[in-house]
Amino acid sequence: MKGAGQSDLPRAVTQILDPDGRVAGAGFLVAEGVLVTCAHVVRAAGSGPGGSVRMAFPHVEGAPRAEGQVLEGAWRAPEAEDVAFVRLGSTAPRVAALPLGSAAGCRGHAVRSFGFPAQAPPDGHFGFGVAGELLPATESRGAHLQLTAANDLTTGFSGGPVLDEVTGLVIGMLTEITAPDEHERGQGIAYVTPTQVLREVLPTLAEQDLCPYQGLEPFTADRARWFEGRREAVRQVVANLAGGHRLTLLLGPSGSGKSSLVQAGVLRALAAGALPGSDRWLPVVVRPRQDLLAEMERAGLPGVATDGIAAAVRGRLAAEPDRDRVLLVVDQFEELLTGPAAGGQEGHTGVAAVADQIAQAAGSPSPLSVVLIMRDDFYPQLAAMAPRLLEASMPGLLNVQGTLSEEDLHDIIALPAQDVGLHFQPGLPEQMIADVLAASPEEAATSRRAPATVLPMLELALSQLWLRREDGYLTHEAYRRIGAVSGSLATWCDTALDQLSPGQRPVAQGILTALVHPADPARRVPAVRAQVPLDELRELVAGGGGADGGGRTEGDTRSESGGGGDHAVDEVIAGLAHHRIITTHRLDAPTGQAVAELVHDSLIRDWGTLREWVGQDHRFQEWLERTRERRDRWAAQRDPGDLLAGTALAEGLEWQRERRLPGHITAFLTASKQRQQAVIRRSRRLNGILAGLLVLALVAAGGALWQWRTAVGRQQAALSRQLATQSDTLSDTNPELSALLAIQAYRTSPTPESLASLRSSATLPLHRRWFGHTSLVNSVAFSPDGKTLATGSSDKTVRLWDVATGKTRAVLKGHTDTVTAVAASPDGSTFATGSLDGTARLWDAGTGRLRTTLPKQSDDVWAVAFSPDGSTLAVCDGDRKARLWELGTGKVRATLEGHTDQVVSITFSRDRRTVVTGSWDRTARIWDATTGQYRRKLEGQSAALQSVALSRDGRTLATGSWDGTAWLWDAKTGKPRLSLSGHSDVVYAVAFSPDDRTLATGSVDHTARLWDVATGATRDELAGHTNMVYAVAFSPDGRTLATGSRDKTVRLWDIARAIRTTLVGHINQVTAVAFSPDGRILATASADFTVRLWNMPAGTRRTILKGHTQGVNAVAFSPDGRTLATGSADKTVRLWDVATGKERARLLGHQAGVNSVAFSPDRSTLATGSSDKTARLWDLATGKERTALRGHDEQVYGVAFSPDGRTLATAGGDFTARLWDASTGKERTILRGHTDQLQSVAFSPDGRTLATASLDYTARLWDVNTGKTRKTLLGHYDGVVSAAFSPDGRTLATGSIDSSAMLWDVATGKTRTTLWGHFDALSAAAFSPDGRALATGSADRTARLWDVRLVPAGEAIEKICRTVGRDLTPDERTAYLPGRSTGPVCD
Repeated sequence: MKGAGQSDLPRAVTQILDPDGRVAGAGFLVAEGVLVTCAHVVRAAGSGPGGSVRMAFPHVEGAPRAEGQVLEGAWRAPEAEDVAFVRLGSTAPRVAALPLGSAAGCRGHAVRSFGFPAQAPPDGHFGFGVAGELLPATESRGAHLQLTAANDLTTGFSGGPVLDEVTGLVIGMLTEITAPDEHERGQGIAYVTPTQVLREVLPTLAEQDLCPYQGLEPFTADRARWFEGRREAVRQVVANLAGGHRLTLLLGPSGSGKSSLVQAGVLRALAAGALPGSDRWLPVVVRPRQDLLAEMERAGLPGVATDGIAAAVRGRLAAEPDRDRVLLVVDQFEELLTGPAAGGQEGHTGVAAVADQIAQAAGSPSPLSVVLIMRDDFYPQLAAMAPRLLEASMPGLLNVQGTLSEEDLHDIIALPAQDVGLHFQPGLPEQMIADVLAASPEEAATSRRAPATVLPMLELALSQLWLRREDGYLTHEAYRRIGAVSGSLATWCDTALDQLSPGQRPVAQGILTALVHPADPARRVPAVRAQVPLDELRELVAGGGGADGGGRTEGDTRSESGGGGDHAVDEVIAGLAHHRIITTHRLDAPTGQAVAELVHDSLIRDWGTLREWVGQDHRFQEWLERTRERRDRWAAQRDPGDLLAGTALAEGLEWQRERRLPGHITAFLTASKQRQQAVIRRSRRLNGILAGLLVLALVAAGGALWQWRTAVGRQQAALSRQLATQSDTLSDTNPELSALLAIQAYRTSPTPESLASLRSSATLPLHRRWFGHTSLVNSVAFSPDGKTLATGSSDKTVRLWDVATGKTRAVLKGHTDTVTAVAASPDGSTFATGSLDGTARLWDAGTGRLRTTLPKQSDDVWAVAFSPDGSTLAVCDGDRKARLWELGTGKVRATLEGHTDQVVSITFSRDRRTVVTGSWDRTARIWDATTGQYRRKLEGQSAALQSVALSRDGRTLATGSWDGTAWLWDAKTGKPRLSLSGHSDVVYAVAFSPDDRTLATGSVDHTARLWDVATGATRDELAGHTNMVYAVAFSPDGRTLATGSRDKTVRLWDIARAIRTTLVGHINQVTAVAFSPDGRILATASADFTVRLWNMPAGTRRTILKGHTQGVNAVAFSPDGRTLATGSADKTVRLWDVATGKERARLLGHQAGVNSVAFSPDRSTLATGSSDKTARLWDLATGKERTALRGHDEQVYGVAFSPDGRTLATAGGDFTARLWDASTGKERTILRGHTDQLQSVAFSPDGRTLATASLDYTARLWDVNTGKTRKTLLGHYDGVVSAAFSPDGRTLATGSIDSSAMLWDVATGKTRTTLWGHFDALSAAAFSPDGRALATGSADRTARLWDVRLVPAGEAIEKICRTVGRDLTPDERTAYLPGRSTGPVCD
């Protein structure tokens, strides 16, 4: 709400008139129909409490007069507070009241008033002063504000408003002007009754004590009045229900407001009759929790578990004749996929059964509509565990509107406050909107929209502002104190932690990490909040047991709770619940358990402290969750196969020694241990018995062999398909396990699904894995000749490996704690190491013997580095300093001081002049390597730095940070060049390739990545480690990358092929790809306004075509390969000479961006599709438009000619594809069936089949003659944007926003293989003319070349086994092959 300007003030100020019409003083409007003045002014006007008073509005048009009644209850006599409120009569003019602020904190502010002194014109004038101190209340009078320099404020201003010129708000009413004493002292002094006193007298002026914001909690029906800013999203869901979709699957990211959208938006709209009869619908809202069917019964559908959903719906409606339909809303549907019932094969079956029942009910004729609300990152899990439900929900699948406009944001911020009488200081809503948009600069720059995932932080910021409101105003100062929108969540939560005692903080850490369901790579499930019974929470936390030690050390650091056991835990739970970080409640029958959970998943994503704690405690929580699932299965069925054994049991017993475990987990470990001991005792005795039984069984089975084989075959095929599905879900998160399961699936039964998984897994990056260390690997370094790799570990040793053979040459022992760093001298004769034992040591590289131990300077050494000439060793010590040691003398040559936290990384420039350090204080610093003098500081990353690296040419510096990003900096200026985003957790290590073109990073997210230094594009992701990647190093020839991990392994990756097959150079997304007819050139189009031509198959750069003034959306070669056509968002089509790269012609006519181009087979015509809703045919001989094809109601995204050139197909945003006569431009056929925009069309080589790609997550194959769908291709997890046939027509390639390409068997509609490798949405796919290669383009700014020749199964298995180099672990066999005895996966 704006403050009162100079022109607004007089309109709201009235003249209080006495019976003779003379001015007795002033008054001003403070609310609709209410004004305030001084009680002594009312008396001077001849009235009093309960009486009437006349007034005039001299600055309202016509200077109207009015009459009002003095409110008795709000009268304060002149000898007291001197306040009177007047209720205006019906004849009073409608004038806006003045906004009230607060007198607190206004000292020194210039103020103004308006009054009617005798010396002024009849209609009054302004007076001025300066705000002084607030004077406290006394027995005889209330609080007053003193004004100084108030010479203008004289008699006639009494009762006038005092306006703060800084805030534009009224801070009080002028009450008294002092008279100077005999010495003329006291001139210019006046006193003001502050607004807080006015509010005390008339409480209705105070804001309603009701917060209209929800913080991290969802809006529910009872708070729907304050749910604002999502009108379009509500309309989309209601329209989906209106479209006859009985089953709606509503997807959206965590924090996008899905629950609020339905409960406070959609249900409210339906209750208001948004659809015919929807005011008689009965909403039933549930969460799956532990048992979805039981929750449905408790929510009002009795009989669901026994009679089914449809029958329960009919029964409920029969009991309520005023209701016509049930709307079943299942919120947080992902809980069904992550709860205890979801684990293992039996769990998958149980989830599928419940999901199938929902699908069947929605498909039945019962009066039921179902809305499932689910996080979109659980889509792969739903596809794997409930495919029938997913298929049934496809027609009604709806993605929550992903962005918010500035108008949406304004409504979310301002309208709830307006509803409860709150006001914003001027400019505050605009500042908050600007801050929200700044949090997503790329999206804001192009569309001025913000991602919907900002909602939790925005609501929390608004809630905190409400708590800090002052006199009904939300202020800039409060906004600053809470850390603005971006810092509000961390500020709120960290403030809550700061209020805990030192002994309570570790308890809080234990509670909060226990309430996070850990990420489950085995099922492709991200970390989410979990409901944990309070009793179990007390058992976990009361006895201590903290994080995993932090940093890079092994072991457990026990935390003291401060005594008091359960009572101490309950105190912390109460504190966290008071601050709404967690919620506690009691589940309904049957269990009646009291449980706790985090208030929102956004805490896991956006609260840095919790994210760090979860990372530290991940290993324990992952084990606990996995064990809890097995224990629950064992408790329910008492199947001994669910008990732990072997290494799984050993791991559990190790945790039992280190942590206090819940009682039921301890009992489970005891039962597992007892069973294993019993099995060992019985094993010898059973061997003979089993041998005899085997002979008898074989004889008895002879007569039923055929039936047995048939049954087993079916069982094996089913298991094979299940394993293939599990393999597919693991492809991103645990590719090694995914590949092993694919082999096992194929060996179990060679089904089409298993063959597809096998071929997909065969695309794993080639690498070797070395075992030897018994704890995590922290550092890796190649010798200069590349023949030796040194690795440092938390097992306190350094190992020297023969790179050619993978054999250990030597084990260097001597350190007494974790080895944190290794470095090779430039001449290769020496390895330097650093350790948490506080020492740096030098070792003979040939013999492995210790040469020197440098004098200890602190308790820790974090990093070491040799100068390029080998004369100096840089050491990062634990005292926040780095030291440069002269190795010839063994003396410290310089000490680098200035960092304010641990220095953890260091490197020299190649010219020996510069040293760079990285620190947890969030900065990198550049120093003179000779003198140790500080040169400059690089700052800007939002979290601690963990690693630094300098390019060989000294121009670029790379840093890795705890915020999950790596940055590239200009080393000369200290300015950031590029931010590399892609990792999902801390970037621990960075290293430049020898040619400076590639940067490698290692991350806590278990992966290493390769980045193009010039553009910042990701070249490849190296997935295979099963835990955090702490170290990366390039071999001297740049062909191999070594990585070290918390999984205790060292891996060597062949990266030459990855770099060769990834085409980098574009600086924005690649939008289209096309091969020349001879296959020698690939064209790529980009949103960076350019087209690039590449030599094939080498992938080298050929030509850059520049000329378009906006992004290029489409490319196509002419049939003779001499001309390239491009279409752009600049509304033009351009024709280029491929040989010279020169522009030949420009085709103008489209009224909006051009999305697609296609040449006719005879080269005479070019077809184009545009956002102007038309397709056009152009005569290439003249460059003139032949025909405009009109019919689509939305954008035309794709065009394609049939092989004979007679038919043109178009893909539209109106959910249809259309077939046109290419010669006449007449529409022949409309192909309907997709439920979202079509993005691409392609004809098969024989012209009989048309492929379409749609944002409804499907591709379709159509019979061109009949216009009927032949096959619907289901498999992608997001919109499909591209489709292309292989030259032989047997295979279709599709590209999807889910970042994958899939190859399909056209005859069967089955998946042949899935190609994973891009890191953002795919935009295009094209086969090479020989069909051997597929080119893809992506929003990750790269194009990729894939060898798509179908690998024979045996060759795929051989490649996988050579790459993975291991078998399934016992735990993996238990999880994926329970109760089955199988041989090694790799023979």
